[in-house]
Order: sequence, then structure tokens, then C-alpha cells
Amino acid sequence: MRIGALIVGLLGGLTSVAYGLLGYGLACLAESGYPASATGVKILSIVVPIAALIGAGMVVARPLLGGLLMGAAAGVFLWLLGFNAFSLIPVVLLGCGAFLGILDALDPGRRQGK
Repeated sequence: MRIGALIVGLLGGLTSVAYGLLGYGLACLAESGYPASATGVKILSIVVPIAALIGAGMVVARPLLGGLLMGAAAGVFLWLLGFNAFSLIPVVLLGCGAFLGILDALDPGRRQGK
């Protein structure tokens, strides 16, 4: 399950990087009309994709922490964009990666690495 969470999380993280670049560009465009109006969106456009990629990378070694980071990134995407056709891809991929990571961390009977 950890490898599946890693792959799905990386796909979700990479799509969130593309969406973050788009969000940062649109925030810069909005800020040109009203200075200091889109600073929060610009910060979240940088921080959320980085958190998603870090969570995807950590899910093999620490599945609970990686799953929580991916889940938090999916939650922030839902909060920023809502659930629509535009946000469907990163939210679903990061949510599935978070679910697989947390599920692997909560399974005490199974050990990986044999």
C-alpha cells in the first residue's frame, strides 16, 4: 500500500504544482490592480504543492505523517477551489494517497520489508 500511496501522491502532487503555478500567476495578475489583495493565495499556491510532494515522498518511511500531509493538501485545495471539474484531479489523487498512507499506518499486523 505504501508504494501505491507514493505513486498516487506523486501524481497528485505534480498536478497540484501545475495548479499552484496557475494560481500564483492569477494572483499576480489580480494583485496588479489591487496591491496586497492576493498575498494569501500566492503563499498557499507555493506551500500546498510543496506539502503534497513532501507528504508523497514521506509515505514510504512514515506513512501516517505522509498521509496527513497529503490529506491536508487535499483539504486546502477543497477550501480554496471547492469540488468542481477544475479541482477534481489533485483532490481525488491526494485524497486517495492520504487514505492509502493512513490505512497502511493503522494496519498493525502487516510489516513491510521482508
